[in-house]
Amino acid sequence: MTSDRPSPATIPTAPAAAGKAPAPTAFEAPSAADFGLTAFAFFVIVTGGGLPTPLYVIYQHEWGFSPAILTVIFAAYAAGLVAMLLLFGRLSDRFGRRPVLLLAIGVALVSTVVFLLATNVEWLLLGRVLSGMSVGLCANTATAALTEFEPRGDRNRAALVVAVLTGLGVGIGPLYAGVLAQYAPDPLTLSFWVLLGLLIASLGAVLAIRERARPRAPSSGALRHLIRVPADLRPIFALSGLAAFLGFSLAGIFSGLSPSFLADDLKITNHAISGLVVILMFGVGSVAPILLHRVPHHRMMRVGAACVPLGLLGITYAVWTASATAFLLGTVVCGIGFGLALRGGIGLLNRAAPPEERAGVLSAFYVAAYLGLSVPVIGIGVLANVVGLPTAALVLAVIISLLSVRLLLSQRLPSAVEAAPPASLPEPAERPEGKAPRGLS
Repeated sequence: MTSDRPSPATIPTAPAAAGKAPAPTAFEAPSAADFGLTAFAFFVIVTGGGLPTPLYVIYQHEWGFSPAILTVIFAAYAAGLVAMLLLFGRLSDRFGRRPVLLLAIGVALVSTVVFLLATNVEWLLLGRVLSGMSVGLCANTATAALTEFEPRGDRNRAALVVAVLTGLGVGIGPLYAGVLAQYAPDPLTLSFWVLLGLLIASLGAVLAIRERARPRAPSSGALRHLIRVPADLRPIFALSGLAAFLGFSLAGIFSGLSPSFLADDLKITNHAISGLVVILMFGVGSVAPILLHRVPHHRMMRVGAACVPLGLLGITYAVWTASATAFLLGTVVCGIGFGLALRGGIGLLNRAAPPEERAGVLSAFYVAAYLGLSVPVIGIGVLANVVGLPTAALVLAVIISLLSVRLLLSQRLPSAVEAAPPASLPEPAERPEGKAPRGLS
């Protein structure tokens, strides 16, 4: 795997022209410790976002709400997440990665306490909104931080770590929640007590990170400027964002269909098995980018797009025929599509986005991704009430497959990628002779 770190000759040192973002400020050399601590905090928050998935069946049984209400709960999570990305996407570009990560953990802690105290649907809605807000604050900030903290300046490795942690986090949360719900006491609270302990540990991890000076994004009082894609990055972003939407739509449709399919069609009510099915998809999504890490990012995106109609065909066929085999095959293909679309899109944007714009650009990317996670599954919930679940799944599968064809047939992708040279990283400050940076000694 080759590094995208620029040579010293490419690092800008001249003062910025008037009206432009200031030149990069020198910072200490990144350390493996800071990279690892950031990765841990990111993983814990993402885990919390997916944790309630196998518990929804228990909530429905105990509180007696309809599938339509379950769709609203899912929409509440997506609304909180996307709102944070839209309104505060560039917050860490202006105020630093560490403070925003601390804020994200704080919101996640409040969300976890709400789940522990929950006694009705209103509490559940509030908990999911707060959970979405925490992931929205963390996703782009942690991605930008991991890119800057990577000890060797290897942006490819940073993008790979983000993709792997996202897949594992979204999968492991439902897995341990399902296992605890099935085999341990207090099925609706014990997993949240575990999450609370992990969040406290991640709070300590982020407090131990050394914040670094970086180019500040141009300040603006208008909220509409808090998320922005520079004009020269828009050709790449249009295709990366579409890939993110497609990849996460696979995850959303799978998450929306799998609980009811397992319970109603396969008569599987074991919560641990439900969690294992989720980790299968997201585990495959984590392994695929590792196995194909030498494949160029734009080709990864194409392979991910090619998996979209195949994965949806398997899942839709399984829903129509109650075939466990088709469901498992579709799950594996969906996982591959999810992982490669996420890895390819983040890799392209990491390569091209300048440090002072990185969190804002990644926010736009995650907005596209999480709209893909939420809009299709909400659409399935609405259509299923009118035409039934199998027909609703088929309609959404056709629409999303057509979007994947748009990416597969795009002739702009290779040229757009080649036209964007890697953005320069800030230059590390000189240290006193003989003093090694922490974590590299």
